[in-house]
Formats: sequence, structure tokens, C-alpha cells
Amino acid sequence: MPREPPIVLPVLLPLLRHANPWALLLVKQEGHPLSTAALLSERYALKSNEKPFVKELLERKRNLWVFRCDQRRFAGDFVVVDMAEPRPARRQVVVLDLKMGAPLVLGGGGAGVQLVHAGDAVEGVAARQDVIAPGTPYVLATGDKDVMLAYLGACS
Repeated sequence: MPREPPIVLPVLLPLLRHANPWALLLVKQEGHPLSTAALLSERYALKSNEKPFVKELLERKRNLWVFRCDQRRFAGDFVVVDMAEPRPARRQVVVLDLKMGAPLVLGGGGAGVQLVHAGDAVEGVAARQDVIAPGTPYVLATGDKDVMLAYLGACS
């Protein structure tokens, strides 16, 4: 039986140049066969304003690490970790869901069911070596690309 893909995959600026960076990550980091990885990669595809958002965020805030959430797992769009804090257990974590034209809402309001499994995404990040500790607290946030960039301190 095929194994479930990871709930999060890291987003790196160089990967955003590829048409399908998720298939590359699923093959190289997760060991999925290429044929399976190509199909599974649809779960991480960036839509509408998501690619410009993550590109701007990573270009402007080098201390932030971003992880793309599996869109079929109702865990939000991205998990953002502030790596400026040297201790993984004290790093700030935000799970966000972009909503075009929406104001910033903290606590998950306005996301419907899209953030129901945000905790699973955070634990998926915690399972990666030296990023965050298991049980690290996190903030839920929804809003438009521009208000989210402002919230994360990445305004131009």
C-alpha cells in the first residue's frame, strides 16, 4: 500500500524556479518513486497569490523558513517558522491560510475547515531535525497576501 506523503514540504527560493518543485522534493527527500511523486505533487501546488506571497516573504525575511502544507489535509497553506531564535522550542510559528481580499484574522477565524489539522502540520515540521520542538505553540492566521506579509514583518 502506498504511504501517505508528508503533511509539509520545505519551500526554498531556488525551488520556486521549477515548474513542479514538489515532485523533486518528494523524490529526493521523501524517497517516493517519480511516477508517484508527480501525482502526489498536486497536493502542494501553489495557486493564485500563493507563489508571489511565498517568494516575497522568503526574499524579504531570510530568517523565516516556510513549509507548504498538503492541501488535502486541511492544515492551512503554509507553516512559517522564525529561525532567529536559536532554541527550537522557543521559535515563533505561524500556520496561515491565505484568503484573497480578506483582512488579517488571528486564531483561525475565516478559514472554515482549512486549519482544522494545523497542529498536525506543526508536528510535521517538528519531525524535521532542529527546526522546532514537538509541542511548540503556534498562531493561526488568515488574510490576504499583503496583510499577511505585513503581519510577518515582510512589508516593502
